[in-house]
Amino acid sequence: MARSYYNASTQAFLQANPHEILGYLTQAHHHDLEHLQRNAWLAQIDILHEQLKGVEGHIFFEFSIPRMGNRADNILLVGSTLFVIEFKIGSGSYD
Repeated sequence: MARSYYNASTQAFLQANPHEILGYLTQAHHHDLEHLQRNAWLAQIDILHEQLKGVEGHIFFEFSIPRMGNRADNILLVGSTLFVIEFKIGSGSYD
């Protein structure tokens, strides 16, 4: 069982076409894909493509957190530092 829907080095992520990444995310998603989720992923990809230029590391999308049953939108591993990145695209608040 894969721990994330998509993962790649930041270099490979930055070189990948956003729709190719969306394809991986869509294939791994086991529920009906709503337009809101699709649009949120595309927005995340665009934002991260801009913000990760020059960053050497590894990116994970929809990372399953062991023993919690939750998924983090993104995990970014840079050297020995792990960043958990949560997006709230199209939401007015964080619940």
